[in-house]
Amino acid sequence: MQSVNENLDLTLYEDSSELVNATARQTLEVVGKQLIDIGVCHIALTGGSLGEAFSRRLIELLNSRPKDFVGLHIWFSDERFDSIESPLRNAKEVRIGLENVSVIVHEVKSTESALSVIEAAASYDAELCEIIMDICVLGLGPDGHVASLFPDHFDPQEKARAIAILNSPKPPAERVTFSMNYINASDQVWIIAVGEAKAHAVTQLLEGSDEIPAGHIRARKITRLIIDNSALFIEL
Repeated sequence: MQSVNENLDLTLYEDSSELVNATARQTLEVVGKQLIDIGVCHIALTGGSLGEAFSRRLIELLNSRPKDFVGLHIWFSDERFDSIESPLRNAKEVRIGLENVSVIVHEVKSTESALSVIEAAASYDAELCEIIMDICVLGLGPDGHVASLFPDHFDPQEKARAIAILNSPKPPAERVTFSMNYINASDQVWIIAVGEAKAHAVTQLLEGSDEIPAGHIRARKITRLIIDNSALFIEL
């Protein structure tokens, strides 16, 4: 199926279960090739219900091969600035579920660190120095937001890699997120979305609109839009 937006590689699945399973396996294919070629691979995961389902499936696959994936680093494209055990933290499920000790997980500092959200963002930004994501996985909000970059609440020209969000329109207000420039520095960005609630934002993306944050994404090599049937609105 051809998309109107020539910058997007569109993949369509029957439902969320098929999408999550296939996309997790495709991720490990890229990871495996990268580890063979250069011995290191960096991927960024995301939150939200679909992002969490994707992370769970990816963890299952990583745990099934406990001696493999030395050199794989997992990051998070955005994180809620909260306590380390908060159920709101995107990293919590990965930290608790991952049994493969070959994989290194990088978390944003929590409120227990005694840092402010601005200081936590600066710390994460420093850790990301000279790191390029091989794959940055992003969920798509109904309003077209990605990571914690919301409409009218982000600067597409921001140069920092990780930035603090002080007034997120979606709680919690304080977050740390990749900037748009840093997202676009990734070799591949995979935008995943399922359900009718995402159909309008998906349509805007396919039409090449830059009125939503997701419309500003331009990965260095490949920008994928990965959706299920219910997220694809076709005007008859």
